[in-house]
Parts: sequence; C-alpha cells; structure tokens
Amino acid sequence: MIAVQKPRMLPTLTGVRGFAALAVLFYHIRGGMAGYLPGAVIDGFAHGYLAVDLFFVLSGFVLWWNYGPAFVAEGTRAAPRFLVRRIARIFPLHLAILAAMALFALALLASGRDPGPHYGFAALPAHALLVQNWGFTADLRWNDPAWSISTEWAAYLLLAATGGWAARLPAGRWSFPLFALLLAAALGGWFAATGRVGIGDDIAATGLVRCLAEFFIGVALCQWWTAQRARADGSRAINATAAIFALLAALILFAGLPQPAAIPLAMAAVVIAALQASLAPRPLLSGRLAQWLGDISYAVYLSHFFLWILFKLVLVDDPAMVAPAKIAAFVALTLAVSHLLHRWLEVPARRIVQRGGDALLSRLPAGQQAQTRQG
Repeated sequence: MIAVQKPRMLPTLTGVRGFAALAVLFYHIRGGMAGYLPGAVIDGFAHGYLAVDLFFVLSGFVLWWNYGPAFVAEGTRAAPRFLVRRIARIFPLHLAILAAMALFALALLASGRDPGPHYGFAALPAHALLVQNWGFTADLRWNDPAWSISTEWAAYLLLAATGGWAARLPAGRWSFPLFALLLAAALGGWFAATGRVGIGDDIAATGLVRCLAEFFIGVALCQWWTAQRARADGSRAINATAAIFALLAALILFAGLPQPAAIPLAMAAVVIAALQASLAPRPLLSGRLAQWLGDISYAVYLSHFFLWILFKLVLVDDPAMVAPAKIAAFVALTLAVSHLLHRWLEVPARRIVQRGGDALLSRLPAGQQAQTRQG
C-alpha cells in the first residue's frame, strides 16, 4: 500500500455520522407521527434503518484509517492495543444504558407489572457481553439498537485476528471496486437464497453477515482511497467509482434484484462522496453543529430507544398520535441527554479503560510489550 500524508481530519465523515444517528432515531419514533405526516415522509423515515449500513462501512474505513498503520507494521501483534481501544469506546456507554434498562425492568416487576419478554433476564448476560446477535438470540431484546454494536464487536475481533491479512489487500485502481462488487453480490445472493427480501429482514439471524460484509468493504475502501489519492489521476478513479456504485445500486433496485446487493454499494458511494467532501477548502458538514452531532452520535444511537420508551410512558397518551411539539421535545431531550452522556460518561470512562488496558499491556513480557506499544 502506498504511504500518503493523511489529512489532519475528515470532518465530513463526523458530520455524516451525526445525521445517520438521527435517521435511526426517526426510524424508531415514526409510528408516533403516522397520524398526521404525509405517507411519503413516513416512508422516508421507515428507511432510516439503512443508516446502520452506513455506520458499518464508515466503521471499517475509520478503524483502518486509525489503526491500519499498526496492522501494516506489526500484523496481529497490534491486536491487543486495538482491542483495548475498542472496548474502551463501546462498552462503558453500552453497559450503562443496559443497566438502566435492567433497573427499569426490575422496577416494573417490583410494582407488580410484567415487563414482558422483551426484557428477558435470561438473555441479559449475552447482551452485556455484546454477543447477542451472534446467533444466541432469536429476536431483538433489551436495547434494540445494540444489535449492531454486537455485530461490530464481532467485526473488531475478526479484524484483530486477521489484521495482518487485511494489511495485504491489494490497493490497485480496480481492486476495491471488484472486491466491493463481489461482497455485495454475495450478500444479495445469500439473502435471496435464504428467502429474505430486505437487508433489514430477520436481523437476529442476518445482522452479523450484513455487518461483516459492509465493515470489510469499509476496510478495503480505506486502503484503496488512500492509495488512489497518491496518484496524479486518482481523483478521477475515486469519483468514477462512487458514480458507478450509485448507478449500480439504483439499477439493482429498479430491476427488482435483491435489495441487499444494492445497499453496500450505495453506502460505499456515500462514504466516498463524504471523503472527497472532507478534502475541500471548506468541507461539507464541518460546522460546529454537525461536528457536535457526530461527536454525540454514539450516545444518540444507544440512548434514544430507551428514552423513547420512558418518554411515551410519562408524557404520551396515544403512542400512535404524538403531537409535533412532543416529538420536538423528545428530540431535544435525546440530544441533551446524549451530550451529557458523551461528556460525563462516555469520554471519561473511555480514558479510564484505556489507561487500565495500557497498564495491563505494560505488564506483558518485554518482547510482547514492544510488539503491542505501537499503533
């Protein structure tokens, strides 16, 4: 892979992540607005679940952007430090939200009310370990959005185990487009062969495969995009690939071919467009609001589902007819709570876990310690 000076930041990716989290939020609350919004708007919100596919491609790209050099230099010896950082990033907030939901379910039981199968305590250990969507559960329970974090955790472990192999992915002009096309076709074929129509069908059974395919498309995209930027005519190949992917995705959908084959290509095209926009003199979505939304996006994503349950319980009489003012109040509440969670829980806990993990790694034998220090 060709070494290239990286831009200091890729701000458009951060902004895109923030709006993707909001798309998932509106997907989950759309039922409360169905009574007064036009059907076309509700249909648009109903496709908000596809933002998760964008997250998967983005995650693969960003993680290789940040940790790829260590895997290139050290192979799987870079895995311990990588995993410490990922554990510090995803687990503290996840466990905090899950604990709050468990307390809520216990409060319902204490008051004599049945919390229902969605709060099955037998499944709680799998959810706490983020392995629930590895085939251990038949449906979504507890904090529904955490299914995607479960599959990403599997992707992180797989990347840690195969980092040396992933570092050798070819970065030629057409290597990534072909790789992405093959993975997208395989994903679409697998969904069709199992009788599933949409990429969001039967998430408990399909979410892991969906994530792994799109995550490693993101990893390959990072290597390819970095290499193409080093070429004199690299921008032409980059822009052409984004256009071809977008066109192919539209053709697949228009022709009635398996929808899951189109989604990875469409999301890769969006990420490429965001990458190119990040390099502009005034990058798209680089303002304070968009960057703030990106910073708190993980908190928005993990907290909104439980907040919506509590909000409806306290302030909503008819869940199918939530007044616009209350919808606005809920969105504002979610953003405020997410800001506080990000600032006072997510960031401090991440630092604590990282320090603890680094201290643990420093106790390794001298040879292993040197191997895991970089990256």
